[in-house]
Amino acid sequence: MRSPVRLDIDVVVAGVAVADVIGRPVDIGHLPRRGGLQLLDSMTLTTGGNVSNSGIDLAKMGFRVAAISRIGDDTLGEFILNQYERFGVRTEGVVVDPRRQTSATFVAVDPHGERTFLHTRGCLANFRAEDVLRSLPVIRRARIFAFGYLGLLKEVEPDLPRICAEVKRRTGARVLVDTGGNPRKAPALLRRLLPCVDYFIPSHDEAMVLSGERRPEAIVRQFRRWGAQGVVGVKLGAEGCFISTPDRETYVRAVKVRRVVDATGAGDAFVAGFLAATLKGCAPVDAARVANAVAASCVTAVGASTAIRRYTEYL
Repeated sequence: MRSPVRLDIDVVVAGVAVADVIGRPVDIGHLPRRGGLQLLDSMTLTTGGNVSNSGIDLAKMGFRVAAISRIGDDTLGEFILNQYERFGVRTEGVVVDPRRQTSATFVAVDPHGERTFLHTRGCLANFRAEDVLRSLPVIRRARIFAFGYLGLLKEVEPDLPRICAEVKRRTGARVLVDTGGNPRKAPALLRRLLPCVDYFIPSHDEAMVLSGERRPEAIVRQFRRWGAQGVVGVKLGAEGCFISTPDRETYVRAVKVRRVVDATGAGDAFVAGFLAATLKGCAPVDAARVANAVAASCVTAVGASTAIRRYTEYL
């Protein structure tokens, strides 16, 4: 009889790994004239994307994490790998791509903490389903597989239902899919994808585009009609979130913060908090409360993971 697989990874996070340069405060409506100069209070090099943000957040909270993504063979790629090593994120699923630069974003943060993004996709344009499927032996050792972003990896999107179905069929991992960038309304894709997904909680703006609906209750009903069977919801930013399970749905209020410094990575922090609490055995609504608390702490410092603390501090 074949021996059982040892589950020595809590979450495998796959998809977008980015180097971020965060400048603040930047008033996008009043940039310096052509050739001019504007002084900023700070400019910070940090990691970004769901793989880095949710992955490092989970690692800082005390969970075992592995990454699947692509980085370039350059200084920014080295920086990302160094950050993963620093926080204990495993990197056997990270491909170093010699053909394109590391994906990077300049994040302009306004005086109220809201962000505007300038992005180059770099080597993530070469990210494919095979980057994930060749790492199935790693995913098999994990409890949860989290993929992002639907809307930012257009080359992978047609294969995303196949990826999630293979993960469900060939591993014991539960599946979360997160959204980002500019998702499009694609009912045919979601009908194939959502039955394979255990957790689907997009942001409100992205959920409206995907579903064609406006109110969270209507959005969730549409996702259910397209085959969603597990936990479905909508992130509502400063208003918290709306969470739906097959037998219950409710709004979960946000945790208030005194001052928003930088909202970069708040959605990924929500995902990290939700998965952390789920791994600890919390029911979905209770996991959403923890997720709101982690997202709230995220926005109190510059950088997606700077303010994240140990899991027990959110209880």
